[in-house]
Amino acid sequence: MSRGHDRERQVRQQLELDGWVVVRAAGSLGVVDLIALKRGERPRLIEVKSTAGSPYERFGPAKRLQLAHVADLADADALLAWWPPNGELHLIDSSNWPERPLGGTDP
Repeated sequence: MSRGHDRERQVRQQLELDGWVVVRAAGSLGVVDLIALKRGERPRLIEVKSTAGSPYERFGPAKRLQLAHVADLADADALLAWWPPNGELHLIDSSNWPERPLGGTDP
């Protein structure tokens, strides 16, 4: 199992500890890794990244736009769950994502 799959599982476990029901979109190769649901809360569509350099190292503007669009269609919140190696989990809401690439191109 890859570090990415491990991180998805770990993010799922953290959300479940907070009362969320979480479904992993395994093998979808789509824009969403996890879907989180909780009574009284807006659904969450979550992309999980475990890159060392930056939350957006492998989550460029096109992918951010795609996830935000899908979340809008589903009336859900779009989040990036960034959990770098030897670091802590950061849940970053789409309202806090940069609009342009940071010093590079969109992968």
